[in-house]
Amino acid sequence: MKKSARLINVIFILFSLSLAVLAQTPPEKFLGHRVGEDRKLADYNQIKAYFELLAKESPKIRVVSIGKTTLGKDMIMAIITDEENMKNLDRYREIARRLKDARGLSEEQARQLAREGKTILLITCSLHSTEIAASQMSMELAYDLITGKGFFDVNRALKEVILLLVPTINPDGHQMVVDWYRKYAGTKYEGSNMPWLYHPYAGHDNNRDFFMFNLAETRAVTRVLYHDWFPQIHIDEHQMGSNGARLFVPPFMDPPLPNVQPLLWRSVNLCGVNMAYDLQKHGYKGVVHGRSYTGWWIGACDDTSWLHNVVGLLSEAASVRIASPIYIEPTEVPKEYYEKRMDFIDPWPGGWWRLRDIVDYELVLSKSLLKTAWLHREDFLFNSYLMSRKSIEVREKDQPYAFVIPKDQADYLTTLKMIEILQFGGVEVHQATKDFIADGKYYPAGSFVVLLAQPYKAYAWALLEKQKYPDIRQYPGGPPVPPYDNAAWTLPLQMGVRCDQIDKEFDVPLVKVEKVDYPKSSMPDAAYLVLDPRLNASYAVVFGLLKNKAEVWRTGSEFKTPDGTYPVGTFLVKNSPEAKKALEALLSRWPVPLKGVADLAGVDKAAVKFPRIAIYQSWRGNMDEGWTRYLLDDLGIEYTVLHNKDFQGTKDKKVNLKSSFDVLIFASENVDIIKSGRPGQTSEFARMFRMTPVPPEYEGGVEKEGVEAVKAFVEEGGMLITLNQASELAIRELGAPARNALSGLDRTKFFCPTSILRIKVDNNSPLGYGLGEEAAAVFSQSLAFDTWMPPVDWDRKVVAYYPEDNILMSGWLLGGDYLARKAAVVDVKYKKGRIALIGIRAQHRAQSHGTYKFLLNALFYPEGK
Repeated sequence: MKKSARLINVIFILFSLSLAVLAQTPPEKFLGHRVGEDRKLADYNQIKAYFELLAKESPKIRVVSIGKTTLGKDMIMAIITDEENMKNLDRYREIARRLKDARGLSEEQARQLAREGKTILLITCSLHSTEIAASQMSMELAYDLITGKGFFDVNRALKEVILLLVPTINPDGHQMVVDWYRKYAGTKYEGSNMPWLYHPYAGHDNNRDFFMFNLAETRAVTRVLYHDWFPQIHIDEHQMGSNGARLFVPPFMDPPLPNVQPLLWRSVNLCGVNMAYDLQKHGYKGVVHGRSYTGWWIGACDDTSWLHNVVGLLSEAASVRIASPIYIEPTEVPKEYYEKRMDFIDPWPGGWWRLRDIVDYELVLSKSLLKTAWLHREDFLFNSYLMSRKSIEVREKDQPYAFVIPKDQADYLTTLKMIEILQFGGVEVHQATKDFIADGKYYPAGSFVVLLAQPYKAYAWALLEKQKYPDIRQYPGGPPVPPYDNAAWTLPLQMGVRCDQIDKEFDVPLVKVEKVDYPKSSMPDAAYLVLDPRLNASYAVVFGLLKNKAEVWRTGSEFKTPDGTYPVGTFLVKNSPEAKKALEALLSRWPVPLKGVADLAGVDKAAVKFPRIAIYQSWRGNMDEGWTRYLLDDLGIEYTVLHNKDFQGTKDKKVNLKSSFDVLIFASENVDIIKSGRPGQTSEFARMFRMTPVPPEYEGGVEKEGVEAVKAFVEEGGMLITLNQASELAIRELGAPARNALSGLDRTKFFCPTSILRIKVDNNSPLGYGLGEEAAAVFSQSLAFDTWMPPVDWDRKVVAYYPEDNILMSGWLLGGDYLARKAAVVDVKYKKGRIALIGIRAQHRAQSHGTYKFLLNALFYPEGK
């Protein structure tokens, strides 16, 4: 009788389990097609709805919002784990948080927490929206995990692992890409690139924002990583080019970031090798490691994790044309990807490659990572403690004691913003309560101090120090091997903030900065107001004042008041009723200190008028244009976006840009793309453009008529701003008296991958107002100008140039002599108007705040100068 009862019990349990499995809706039933099927995509609304359905059907999955996107969509994250774990999520999060900070935690306490805790694994998908496979795969992965489908005991694994799954960390772009693909499926434009950015501001550069936190999506993921969940492992799943390997997984290639702990790199390699092993077991060919993707750059989603002692991983799968299959002839596979090597032991022979292939590879690598997180659970948790303890207790070779950010800064508000950026990334910042001396230098009370003995030492150190990229060549004496992205990113240099490295210990009373307190701005009772041009925020306030009909001038020489001396270019504002009304709201957002003066008699000044601003947007998705719009939006500066048609009139009527605008901005872009919509035939991008046709309404550029319209705009008194590469438009097409001195130099002679260089600035010239006599400029595919005595109707003024020596501040520079004494910024006058040739990345990815003023001064150029 007892045996019969037990048998009935077992049958009932098995029957209940089978019903539970059957109750989960598979993605193919929900979507009406198999995940990854040719030419079939789920949009973001469908993905979100599917995850919400699974959460209703299974106790093993919960869906939460981690924030809003730039366009206001909910960003969802699925929590997938055993039902019992779901009841104790707060406890496991607290364990993960506690192990991240070894202070006050003994080794035995840490081991006990590691035994109790669960591995937290974060998988983020399809940050780059055209790399869409991972977002599709995420639905099938979630279904497989909650139904126990895998090549190991998934149910046991989920008892030991909490999986955080973000289907896409760019929902806005995902929806755009799917909508575009569906619109043109079945036409010759199927799988073509959208003619606009797949993030409203950043496009592909949304994966370059993970130390700056400009974007809403970046901030949402960062909160998950370093504020709310503290995962021990994080993988970001991407796609790459089509012709080479089928999949990249770590280990990464040289060079490694020197700040990252060896145990972290070993953990990365452990996970990567296990993924490759499981992929091989499943018969998946073409998996590579140790190529293309370096261990150096820190601005990407996965890379920043390394510096927070998180096992940060990257996968890169070969792409298709969004959801359309491609065929690669065997002879088209490059030699380095059809020959066996120790880092590529099973080449893919060529043939058809489909979206479903990518999904299959990503399913295996994702499950493999879950398996590794399970099997090494206690190690990953305890290692988190070990790396934190080492960060705090062990002083590494060449490690500074601290970094000091002096209280006295040219732009204190930007300094405070930098402190906020550091804090959001988890850096502990203190403030001195007394004056002190460090490394023989005096610092006043109120100066900020970043002590490196802290849990995220590596992150603080890497952000604040000056980088020295190793000189790696293809062979001895040969061309340099380019970094994957930046060679340098030093945050204080980019933001124009003074920050000193302190090597020796010092003693001063410190208080931890929990929240940055911005100064309060008050309204002086005076006839005229004074705004300091050294503050970027002053330009935002001035725009708001001009918009509200206030009278504004800029000084042409130093301006002395009882409160002090102000530099050339200082803003003066008549304290009218219009100004008073506007300032209340403006100062609440930008608390610029205001001073008052009684009169302006005898003051050298020139009026500034409200600038009607336009920015050109090509149909080629220009990231620099997007970041320029971000900067303007961030400062509340209004503008109009112009497209090709806006530069082209009719046969009977030419376009008159000056009648509508005072300022015209061309962000950094190839001049051939600006003019014709396509790069020159000799460009490395020419073949790519031939492969991806776009509908006729998105073809072309401003064309010859547009160039003539731009020239007429300047002739009639307009201000043309050309940023970085776009300066070739003014040189080649308009005849500006300058040339790029670096043109035609090969990499063996001159090479400067995104680095930070020293420039000398004429801050008595209107484009240089508010800057110091030296500045740190981001150089990335930038120009160095030769100028000459111009012909009639033209004039030029060099505003910034490279010095003869000590040009490199951070990064990598070969052939610096080719830059010496060449111009970086030139103020060109042509007839009634002006051209600002800005040959550097003055607003690079909205990170280089220290050189924003070259652009901002061009917007607020004083009349009559």
